Amino acid sequence: MNNIARNFFQFAGVHSLLIGLLPFFIPVLLLQQGASIEGIALFIAVTGIGFIASLKLWEIIYHRANWRLITAASFVVEILLVAALLFSDESLLLLCAALLNGAYNCFYWTTQRVLFSTMTAEPVHHTTNQSFTDQQNPADHQTGRNFGNFQIVVVVLLKLGIIISAFLLEAGYEFQLWFLSTVISVSAMLWFLRADSLSAFSAINPSLAEPAPSETDEQSPTGLKQASHRSIFSFKDEHNSAVVFYLDGVFLFLESYFWVISLYYITQENVKQLGLIVVTLTIFLSVIFYLLKNRIDGMDRNKVYITAVVFYALSWLLRSALDTELPTYWIYPAILVIAFLTTFFRLSFNKRFFDNARQQSPLQYLLAKSYLSQMGIVVFYSLIALLAFYFTDIQSALSSVYLILTPIALIYLVYTSPGEAITTAETGLNGSDSATAPANLQLSKTEH
Repeated sequence: MNNIARNFFQFAGVHSLLIGLLPFFIPVLLLQQGASIEGIALFIAVTGIGFIASLKLWEIIYHRANWRLITAASFVVEILLVAALLFSDESLLLLCAALLNGAYNCFYWTTQRVLFSTMTAEPVHHTTNQSFTDQQNPADHQTGRNFGNFQIVVVVLLKLGIIISAFLLEAGYEFQLWFLSTVISVSAMLWFLRADSLSAFSAINPSLAEPAPSETDEQSPTGLKQASHRSIFSFKDEHNSAVVFYLDGVFLFLESYFWVISLYYITQENVKQLGLIVVTLTIFLSVIFYLLKNRIDGMDRNKVYITAVVFYALSWLLRSALDTELPTYWIYPAILVIAFLTTFFRLSFNKRFFDNARQQSPLQYLLAKSYLSQMGIVVFYSLIALLAFYFTDIQSALSSVYLILTPIALIYLVYTSPGEAITTAETGLNGSDSATAPANLQLSKTEH
């Protein structure tokens, strides 16, 4: 394992543990403090604003190659976020917590994705006898395997954090929880500030700033035209990335906030039981990734992706049908099925995302994902906050939202892979002009 890979798994692992210790329970904490759907939606929208503002700062620090500040900021902001969430119940402080949440998401997720892209960015060796599709096979870099390994690390450590936090919160040990989170954050920060870690980070900037090896000044193999003068919000490419990016942030927060709220009500508003239910999914999900991580690269990627998207849409339909009045023998198997369908989709989607990123200048693509996803979050959840006045029951409102978004999830089908985009461009089926993001711009989770 090279230094970049080692840093990636260490960085993602410790932050997964920290997220499990408290940020995972943010929607539950908000509910316990009396927040309504309107308040939670507003919290999410402000989180998106905090992310966008922080990403501007992240870019400045990145272009100065100051990885000491980037890594330290991710842990310092996490400490402040946990303190704000545990020890404040006033509206103004919760607003600050939302901004801190956006800043933390920015400095963790953006850095994590840059590390992953660097780890999987290997040179592509072309020969004159290969077709484009054949050339891309060596360039897949086993993204499915790498992301599968990453998901296993995340699942185990995230669930470990969740179970610890669930017991501490249920027992009323908020200060002990904050102290534990702070000790882990400070220790990890000191670890990553070592000279060895910083030297590994220094290799990131040149590798991601460069375009794909086969790009020319005029047009990339995916049909992307460089237009550095355009706004990031004018980003377009042959993969229909922009529309999917706007959509993905919305669904990620539905998964991590609204669905957690639904599970909280299913467990009769018991934090410990919620934590135990989530943790029991660990074994199930780990088995799935163990089976899929080494096979997804060898499967027909388009069939896998289409199947995953359809299953993902079905998972939202299943969520809309769940009700606390249903028998337990229906509810818990349904939760397991939903976990499988969502996990399968996220593995497939993230593989396609990182494969597409490698065909362009990865940094620009990652940043475009972040800006567009966060803008979608701000707009969508602001609208939910405005419409929440008409919601009388949280559970029925969430079921309605899940049902409405079930067909919308199928929009993910328009997200094409590198081979598809080239084939379309070469046969003249797509004649629309497209432009990439500015050269100096750069992302959210896919994710989380």
